Order: sequence, then C-alpha cells, then structure tokens
Amino acid sequence: MPQPPSKELIQVLKKIPLFTGLAPSQVQQIIGICVGKTYEEETTICHSDVVSDEMYILITGKLRIITGDGIEVAWLTPVTTVGEMGMITQQTRSATVIATEPSYVLTIQKPPFELLLRQNVGLQARIYRNIIDILSKKIINDNVRSRDHMVQHVRYENDLNFLRQRAEATMNLLLKQSDMTRQEAEMHLDEQLKNVSMRVLIVDDEADIRRFVKRALSAYSVMEAGNGNEALLLIQNEPPDLVITDIRMPEMDGLTLLSHLKKNHPNIPVLGLSGYVPPEEFQFFNFDGYIPKPIKLDDFRNLVEQTINR
Repeated sequence: MPQPPSKELIQVLKKIPLFTGLAPSQVQQIIGICVGKTYEEETTICHSDVVSDEMYILITGKLRIITGDGIEVAWLTPVTTVGEMGMITQQTRSATVIATEPSYVLTIQKPPFELLLRQNVGLQARIYRNIIDILSKKIINDNVRSRDHMVQHVRYENDLNFLRQRAEATMNLLLKQSDMTRQEAEMHLDEQLKNVSMRVLIVDDEADIRRFVKRALSAYSVMEAGNGNEALLLIQNEPPDLVITDIRMPEMDGLTLLSHLKKNHPNIPVLGLSGYVPPEEFQFFNFDGYIPKPIKLDDFRNLVEQTINR
C-alpha cells in the first residue's frame, strides 16, 4: 500500500497528542524516521509482556487490543497510536495488538527517535511538554475514576446495610407470625426472592467477562452461557428478563443468537457486547443497546437497569 502524500501525513501526525504543536518541518523530521508496513488480516503487530521499544501509528485499517490473559479490551480505528508512552518509559507491553483487516501502520523505533530529539532541542522540548500534558490528563482521569468508584462503593455499602436491616426485620416478623424455625424461614425467603429477582443471561466465551458481569449485577439473578447454543438451551427452560451477548463467539455468535431471539422470543431485550464493533455500526443490528469493551461499570449498570425497566 503506498504511503500517503507528505502534506496529508503531516496533518495526520499533527493531530496525535504526542506531536501536538510541532511545526511542519519538525513533523517532517518525525516522518523521516517512520517505517511504513502493511499488516494482513489477523497478523500480530506486537506481543504483550515484551519491552516496548517502538510505537505504532495506525493510518488505515483496524486493530484490536488483547490483554495478556486473552481478554479483548479495545478496538482501534485510524488515526490511533499504540505504545508511545511505553516506548518512552521502557515499560513492558500490557497487551497484544492484532490487525483485524489489512492495515497500514507507521512504526517509530526508540533509538532513532531518541537520536532525533538529541539533535533538535526545540523538538525535544515540545515532545517532552506533550508527554507531561498526556500524563497529567491521565492522572486526572484516573483520579476521577477512583473518586467515582469510591462514591459508588459507599452507595453500595449503604444500600447493602439498608437491605440487611430490612431482611432482618422481615425475618423477625415472619418468625413471630408463624411456627417456622429460623432455618425454615430463611429457606422460604430465599425461594421467594429467587422467584421475584430479575434474571439476566450473560453470553460470552470469556469466563472473565462472565464473572465481571455477575459481580457487577449482584442485584440480579445472573445466568451464564459460553456461546449462542448454550444460551438457547437455557432460555428454553428459564427465559431471562434480559440477554447480554458478545458478538464474536464459537459455535454460534452473537448476531446469530440475536436473530433467533428476535424471531422466537421477541419480548426479551438483547444488549450487544463487543470490543471490536464500533458504536456507529451497531445501528445496523437489531440490538436494544450496545456495551463497548472495556466495560465502564456505572454506564453498564445504568444501561441494564434502563433496559429492564423499559
């Protein structure tokens, strides 16, 4: 695949946070140390758990990011960079990058990049200032997420304590008004709660994702299936109030499962879960909602609640 014209490429690179504010001549110097390569579909660009000594700039195509334990967490489109902070800090890569279709990628290796910075003090100062800005924004975003997580945790604990108090009061009332033992009363309440709990079916071939959903939706009765075939068997015996399904799975994928459900169980809402299908493409499917990976906990819970209530 031919490299884009220099003027176009300069404009592309100037949009990348690491190269923000560079003069055209400085961007041209960066282009001079780039090596372009086309990766075919399903080609691995870099592996996790190795030292990050180069960064990648996706010009055309699509990439997916997979963690060291095999979880697909992101799906990238142009123009996106991968590994720039790792190249500078020499950190070990935390994920594997794979091309999902023919993709043209520019590679910048650490030695020529460092040599270029040493030879151009102005370029070096601007790049380092951008690095500081990127890291500062990351720290701020991490602090905001930590604060939100803490607030959510406090709310959860308060709700849990309130529910415990109500449960104990209900138990005492039941014991006073019946001849049941405490064990019998607990079994009776458990059975009643099981009958009224909303049932959610998570369909995903990744056990870690299923465990995450069960923990995130502890207020619901969560069932699990590893693919569409398993899901249909469960639904026949115990129809859920909501199905959450991954798109890419063995044996029967999420789109085929969606088609079956809309035909045979049209009243069951279905949420799509994916790390590689972009949000704008979900409008072409018949899902009742979209959950991107990596999953944002609060957004996920809110969408589940809104869908079930609707």
